[in-house]
Amino acid sequence: MTNKELLQQAISKLTKEELQAIYPPIERANFVVRKSWLGRNQVITFVNKKNQRVTYNHDEVLKVMLPKLSIMPCWIKREYWSQSTDMPKDVRNLATIEQLPSEADMIEAFGEEFMESTNKGELVEYEVE
Repeated sequence: MTNKELLQQAISKLTKEELQAIYPPIERANFVVRKSWLGRNQVITFVNKKNQRVTYNHDEVLKVMLPKLSIMPCWIKREYWSQSTDMPKDVRNLATIEQLPSEADMIEAFGEEFMESTNKGELVEYEVE
C-alpha cells in the first residue's frame, strides 16, 4: 500500500470533529475540488464575480460532481478542477450564498472619505449611530 493510500485510509477513520480540527475552514480565491481532498470534510469559502460569499463542503460537492468529472480529461490527468467565476450551477444548492455589499452600498452607508481611507489602508475611527 502506498503512503497516499495509507493516509487516505487513516483520514477515513476520523470523526467529523477530528477532521474539522485537522482541516479547518479555508478561504480561497475561487471554486475548487480535488480528488486528494476527498474525505477531509473541508469547508471552503470564496467570493464569486457577483460579489457573493459562497461556502461549501468539499466532500458533498465533489460526490455530486464526480460522475461528470471522472470522464473529463482535465480530471483524469490532474484530479483537480476549478472555476474562477462562480460555483457550477448543478451544485449551488449545496452551498450557502451570501450577497456582500457593493462599493456603492458602502459609500452610501459610510461615505466617500471612509472608502478612500480603507483603499489606502488607513485606520479611521467612525461612530455608528
